[in-house]
Amino acid sequence: MIRDKGPAGRWIHEKLLPMQQASQRKLHDLTYLFFELTQRCNLSCRHCGSDCTSSHDMPDLSHESVLKVLEGIRRRHDPSRITVALTGGEPLVYPDFFKLGRAITDLGFPWGMVTNGWGWTPEKVEEARRAGMCTITVSLDGPPEIHDWLRGRKGSYERAAQTLRMLAAAPWIQTLDVVTCVHRKNLDQLDETRDLLAEMGVKRWRLFTISPIGRAASDPDLILDKKSFQQLMTWTAHRRGTPGPAITYSESGYLGSCDTTVRDHPFFCRAGVNVAGIMADGAILACPNIDRSFSQGNIIDDDFCEVWEKGYQCFRNRKWLREGECADCKKWDVCQGNSFHLIDPETKHTRICYFKEFELNKQPSLDI
Repeated sequence: MIRDKGPAGRWIHEKLLPMQQASQRKLHDLTYLFFELTQRCNLSCRHCGSDCTSSHDMPDLSHESVLKVLEGIRRRHDPSRITVALTGGEPLVYPDFFKLGRAITDLGFPWGMVTNGWGWTPEKVEEARRAGMCTITVSLDGPPEIHDWLRGRKGSYERAAQTLRMLAAAPWIQTLDVVTCVHRKNLDQLDETRDLLAEMGVKRWRLFTISPIGRAASDPDLILDKKSFQQLMTWTAHRRGTPGPAITYSESGYLGSCDTTVRDHPFFCRAGVNVAGIMADGAILACPNIDRSFSQGNIIDDDFCEVWEKGYQCFRNRKWLREGECADCKKWDVCQGNSFHLIDPETKHTRICYFKEFELNKQPSLDI
């Protein structure tokens, strides 16, 4: 059921939330750190933001580089409060992956990973347990034919489904969730997908929409139009709180009047505020999908902690984005130019404004 929070709730959202977010930007406590271990992958996803391939020219990020960064962070911060996310590419193609995970655990950091589910076996699940893995996110994008189409490899669905069943049966995993990239071909199969996930034992389900970046930028089958996006918002709002996996729409951008009906928390892009990332070439960034031109340095030459404290200003003070269509927008205080992965470095504008382009403020059934 969609709940209307009334004038008081709207006032809190519009007035108090920006104050809280401004405080977060000033404090910039690091709580989440990505490591893009490799750009190699055993799939060839149509929407890949990193253009990963099975054989990539860029060398992997070394164990030594990862651990050096974490050792430096541990000297200044409480490691138990910072979650490390290992990603790629596909992390399981990275040499001695679980050996690195064990070393991260020994340093006191909780860690997890993002996986396409292809390479898992019962033996790998046991290795993950011994390495101290806390969280895992598995990608599954609909029924078999749709998932395999998006992931570019036949059998991808069966591998991911088998992996989810194994992981759902592992009581030691603190958090297991599934991410689904919603596009034009799977929008009408969301109910079927939810039933499939429930059968696999999945309890948490996050929905993304594919952004016009990477390979997806030139693939019209992947990007939702206004009508389709509004359909997704309506579907998500009405399915939340119903039996089955707990559904939330992830941080893809400011959503106007339906911002808090489709997810648990109001929009706040935490890239560079609480979230940082180290890319496979050592570049210091904020999250894996942000344009590499926003790099804040490189761990080969720079101390990550120094960069975290003194850099990231373009992420924490976004006034430079308030021009063009954002200049006179009444929602600037709660949006701040949208999610950073949507920022075009050449134009310095967002590639897509969900609030305006999809007229989310004109959806009475989604009004908060």
